[in-house]
Amino acid sequence: MDYTTIQFHPGPRVASIVLDRPPLNVITIQMIDELNAALDEVGEIQSQVVVFSGQGERAFSAGVDVRDHAPERAPSMLESFHRVIRRIRDADFVALAAIHGHTLGGGAELALACDLIIAGDDLSFGFPEIDVGCYPPAAAALLPAAIGWRKASELVLLGKPVGAAEAKSMGLVNTVVARERLNDAVDRCVDDLLGKSAAVLRLAKRALREGARGAFEEALERTERIYVDDLMRLEDAGEGLKAFIEKRPPEWRNR
Repeated sequence: MDYTTIQFHPGPRVASIVLDRPPLNVITIQMIDELNAALDEVGEIQSQVVVFSGQGERAFSAGVDVRDHAPERAPSMLESFHRVIRRIRDADFVALAAIHGHTLGGGAELALACDLIIAGDDLSFGFPEIDVGCYPPAAAALLPAAIGWRKASELVLLGKPVGAAEAKSMGLVNTVVARERLNDAVDRCVDDLLGKSAAVLRLAKRALREGARGAFEEALERTERIYVDDLMRLEDAGEGLKAFIEKRPPEWRNR
């Protein structure tokens, strides 16, 4: 496949996937399709570690294109994007997210799907969907178990991003380093992983996955169903997206 929205560098031990739509690396349906294609290739070559990062200085990813949240496009977009999330979580490889700058919405969900997250100290991590009349289904499924109900509610219901230090204290990321040292920190982590038994790593990840499988799979199905069956029927969902595109405050009508 010809990749135009991501850079894919395959390798039998380490593969890298770079979101490549700077300056904000907004995720489009085409990018989602390319991510799924890259994961197909990763499965074929059985990479041991896959590193996800974002091109440019401003963002890992500012999230999924707002236009793809429209009622006529959202169901198919969610199905494809959540396939990416599930595949990363279910994969035998260790997924490492190297995030910096704006890591929002679907970009933050993509990072949360990974096993390990290393962040630059310029990080702004959050879920602003509530302000445009929707919510992040994968985050709603992942966050309560990861950081607790109260903090998950704060992130999803208020929609305000947190910085690197707070993200670390909340357990959203594993490590925070100076932005200019992010690549070096990722290289050290990859070297550490490659120094371990590949077979044991696969089994350890499988054990972690099995420990959380039922809760996550069932939760994601439910949060996705609420989004498609209930949220997309609300006038406010369309109004939030329209107001964002028109650069004006939304006028909420559903009470």
